[in-house]
Amino acid sequence: MNSIADQTIGSLIDELDQLGRQRDDAWQVPRVEGMLLFQIAVSCGAKLIVEIGTSYGFSGLFWGAALKQTGGKLHTIDVNPKKFESAKETFNRAGLSSIVQQHLGEAKNVLPTISGKIDLAFIDADKPSTAAYFDLLWPALRVGGSILTDNIMTHHKELADYVAKVRAVPNAISLDLPVGNGLEWTTKIAG
Repeated sequence: MNSIADQTIGSLIDELDQLGRQRDDAWQVPRVEGMLLFQIAVSCGAKLIVEIGTSYGFSGLFWGAALKQTGGKLHTIDVNPKKFESAKETFNRAGLSSIVQQHLGEAKNVLPTISGKIDLAFIDADKPSTAAYFDLLWPALRVGGSILTDNIMTHHKELADYVAKVRAVPNAISLDLPVGNGLEWTTKIAG
């Protein structure tokens, strides 16, 4: 698998990948899924990415590496103060503090404060709130933009109603990608 060109970010990805195997609360995407997120962001020239569920910042490193290339910004949200501080240190060490805007709090309260049309959104947080997060993100998503929802394979039963919901959205196309934990990739095709 190709690696991230930025060596500092690449070494931090290695470090967090290793730590993720030791922590019982990391809940991070598998590395192959992170590489897919990176490639999606670069290929669509993303300028504004919103992530719900920062955790320790593993997926944020992939987003940040992509946004260094596209000239964009990541807004990442988490409710856990310990993870917020750990991710903050990671993003600083990676040289991403000007690219990554962290938010500590409930995503339902933070999302309305983010301005601009969203190119990509990533939902990787509490599964019961996934549909509510989608409903808050969808109006702010640009036409051609996508919402990527994690854990479609690992939490298939929990997210079954959500998948049915997004596949019924009239101005969207949605499909599952069996990579890593499994992603539901929902793209807005009309306003």
